[in-house]
Amino acid sequence: MAEFYHVSRTNLADINKFELQHFSGHIETEGFYSAQEFREYKSKNFPDGISKHGEMHLHKPYKSIGQRLEFTLNELTLETTFELVRKLKFPERKSRFEITFGCLTVDDALKLKTNTFGNIGDIYKVRCHKYSVADMNLVRQAGCIIGLQVVAEKYWGGQSSPFPFWEVLMENPVTILEKI
Repeated sequence: MAEFYHVSRTNLADINKFELQHFSGHIETEGFYSAQEFREYKSKNFPDGISKHGEMHLHKPYKSIGQRLEFTLNELTLETTFELVRKLKFPERKSRFEITFGCLTVDDALKLKTNTFGNIGDIYKVRCHKYSVADMNLVRQAGCIIGLQVVAEKYWGGQSSPFPFWEVLMENPVTILEKI
């Protein structure tokens, strides 16, 4: 078992591990697909459930960010591109929608909390059986679709950006050991 650090912006006082979940409900779309089609697609593609990250990107209504979307990092496009590249070229890797994210060191977790989350959240020491690492800075890149595909291949292939920030992709269940 390996130990890492997780930054959570939600209260974890009532849980002792992260596990995949089957979230109920669906997103309304004015007749483009039914609630049944939504549930069947999710069940077929994520039969073991999804993580909280997966719920946020797959299950919650997408809200655009910024005034000029063509020049704004679009998380929906980015996460979709990374997921499709993973499915096509790295099917042995777990989806970003099925894992819990962590940091290699407590110092990295403090940097993430401060620089990415605006100093919001708590740091927890966690333990998992299976994991991989990838450069989080590759996920933070904006650009065209082909550029995102190139970056996604680098991410899933274990390559790094010029200034890598390594994130740990922990397969669930992930045990919460203590709040730091």
